[in-house]
Amino acid sequence: MEKTQKYESIYKVIDSLCEGEPDLVARMANATSVLAEELGHFWTGFYRVCGEQLVLGPFNGPVACTRISKGKGVCGCAWAQDRTLVVPNVHEFPGHIACSSLSNSEIVVPIRHRGQMIAEIDIDSREFGTFDETDEFWLDRIASVLGSNVDPGLKDYIRGEILPRYASFDPAHRLDHVQSVIASSLVYAGHYDVDENMCYAVAAYHDTGLAFGREQHHTESARIIREDARLREWFSEEQIALMADAAEDHRASGGREPRSIYGKIVAEADRQIDGETIIRRTVQYGLGHYPELDREGNWQRTLEHLGKKYADGGYLRLWIPFGPNAARLEAFRDIIRNHPDRLRAMFEQAYDSLVQA
Repeated sequence: MEKTQKYESIYKVIDSLCEGEPDLVARMANATSVLAEELGHFWTGFYRVCGEQLVLGPFNGPVACTRISKGKGVCGCAWAQDRTLVVPNVHEFPGHIACSSLSNSEIVVPIRHRGQMIAEIDIDSREFGTFDETDEFWLDRIASVLGSNVDPGLKDYIRGEILPRYASFDPAHRLDHVQSVIASSLVYAGHYDVDENMCYAVAAYHDTGLAFGREQHHTESARIIREDARLREWFSEEQIALMADAAEDHRASGGREPRSIYGKIVAEADRQIDGETIIRRTVQYGLGHYPELDREGNWQRTLEHLGKKYADGGYLRLWIPFGPNAARLEAFRDIIRNHPDRLRAMFEQAYDSLVQA
């Protein structure tokens, strides 16, 4: 199974296991079992932030270091720097704590709750250079599931009544899209002292207004939030107003900075900056809304869209400074700017796969 597909499956299992269980250690214990069983690395486990030290939590593998000070080893440095560390060769890492000489590469991912780091995922491999951007992306999402406590009743309502609406939207805005925005929103929410229930709901509703057309879908999404009486079971009127504003502000072409951190979180989560995904979604939209266009017409429309939104001087703005989108946007701009043949090849692949589907 391809790595991304494996992580998608792992994420869903851990999300399900964590639902309704508020205890962090219990969550980590089950997550350890799933990660170790599915990924099969040398050592998989957790460290909890306890005062001025990291303390060993649930793990699978050989005996490990029980306590680690801030700034010491890979785990301590990830804590001190409050960021994920991917280490291709642990023996070259300054101050590495060798709990086992059999470990050769490592990834450490913070678990956050309301702006505070509360624990870490730590995975070691016998091989050098095991971990990459895919591991970082998915372990970050898994960490957000472990650190958040979204109300199960709210989740049930949204899954039963809101998410099914996306089935009727264009292929670029269906269930997989909103689920990705929800997951990314919870990742970003962990960095701030915000209400994760609100972040979850805003992400779930952000594109519901597409039922009334694309041009004003952001304002329609805001209206749907304001008029949904069921949301009063979990939120005050003030919170609902904030959520509606956030949904209205999420649209990249809106031309203004979101009015609250909730708007910035959902706007950033909606920016899924991956060149192949962007081009595929652009072609999907073109095929669905401009059926008269042939291959070359769709190519010209794709170029126009990329130029307006993603190229140098495009209208896309990023609102979360620490997220991965800045580096990804610059990499995509480099392709647009300097590699037209590669860009055309990405379009051809997307177009052929969609037409033949």
